[in-house]
Amino acid sequence: MAVRLGRALWIVVIVAISTCGQGVATGGTTRSAEAAAQAVASHLIYAAQNDGTIHVYDIDQHHAEVKSIRVFSCCADVRGITAAAPTNRLYVMYNQGTDGHVASVDLMSDQVVWDRVLHSPGVDRGNLTPDGRTLYLPTWEGDPGSAYELAIDAETGAEKARITLPPRSHDTIVSLDGERVFMETKSSTASMYVVDTASNDVSEVVGGYCCSGVLGPFAINGAGTRMVNDVNGYAGFQLADVALGQVTESIPFASGYGGHGIAWTPDETQVWVNDGGIPDVHVFDMTATPPKELQMVAVSNVPHWITFSIDGRFAYVAGRKGSEDVTDVIDVATYQRVSSLGPSEDLLEVDFARGSLVDVGNQFGIGRVTSPAT
Repeated sequence: MAVRLGRALWIVVIVAISTCGQGVATGGTTRSAEAAAQAVASHLIYAAQNDGTIHVYDIDQHHAEVKSIRVFSCCADVRGITAAAPTNRLYVMYNQGTDGHVASVDLMSDQVVWDRVLHSPGVDRGNLTPDGRTLYLPTWEGDPGSAYELAIDAETGAEKARITLPPRSHDTIVSLDGERVFMETKSSTASMYVVDTASNDVSEVVGGYCCSGVLGPFAINGAGTRMVNDVNGYAGFQLADVALGQVTESIPFASGYGGHGIAWTPDETQVWVNDGGIPDVHVFDMTATPPKELQMVAVSNVPHWITFSIDGRFAYVAGRKGSEDVTDVIDVATYQRVSSLGPSEDLLEVDFARGSLVDVGNQFGIGRVTSPAT
C-alpha cells in the first residue's frame, strides 16, 4: 500500500514539474498565455460615422478594422467624440432632425448606456474633463438664439450649468489638467473664451483675431498657455498667448488658401494646418521664431479635420465633412500616407492593457507637453 502511494506521489510530482512554467490548460490556452495576452497593450482608433456606427481600427496592425459598434439608427450629422479612461465612457455628439443628441457608450462592453437629446436644434464638438465627470457641450454653430454653452453630468446626461457665451458655440477643449475650458463660437467676436471649471464662469477672454473675426478650429498646448487658431478669411493661422489675452503672431501660408483643421504634434515641435482649397496640409516648425513652414503633406482630398495618435506617430487627416472621403493616416516622421480609414473626422485613440482601459486620446490635436524640458 505504501509502495503504491509512493508511486502516486511521484506521479503527482512529475506532472507538477512537467507543467511548471507552461500554465494549466484552459479551453485550449494556458493561464500564463492568457496573462501574457492581457498584458499586451492594444492601441485602437474609435471613429464615429454618420450612419450611426463607430468603426474601430488597430493602430499596431496597420490600422486594420477590428470591429464596429452600433450607436444610433442611421443617419445623422456627427459633431464630435470624446472619452475618459477613469469612467470607461465614450460620448458621441450628433444632430438628427432638429435635435442635438449625446450618446454615452461603455467602452468595456461596447453598449450604449444612454442617448439623450440635450439641446435643440443642435449640439457641437464638446470635450470631457479628464476625470470623465463633466462634459462641456456647445449649443451648435448653427443656432443664433442660444447664448450659452452647457456643462453636463457625464454619468447621467443631466444639465449642471449654463455658461454665458456669445451664441453659435462650436469647438470646445478642456485643458489636460482639467482646470480650464477653451471655447470658440461662430459669432463674429474676434475672441476666444476661457472658462474656470470650478465655477463654470468665463475667467479670461483672448482677443485680437483678424479678418472676419469668425474663428475656425483651434488647438491648445499641453500647459494651456498657447493656442493656435484657424480664422475665416485668413490664409494661415494665428498664435495667441493665453496669459496675455491676445494674439501674438499671424503666420501666413507660403501659398494656398484658408484652412479648416489645425493641430499641434503631441511634442509641440510642429503645428499642422489643413488647406481648405487644395489637398495638402501645411507643416510649421514651432521651435523657430517666427514659426517656419517646413513641408506640404499631400493627402487624398481637400482636408477638413486633423488630429494625432497619443504618441505622435500618426496624423489622421479627414476629408470633406459629410462626404465619403476617406480619412488618411499619415506617418509623421516621413510625411507619407500609409493607410486610410472610413470617412470620419470624429475620432480618437483608446488604449487597453491587462483587460483595462488605460488611456484615451483627443479628437482635437492638442499638445501634450505639461512641464518644461530638462
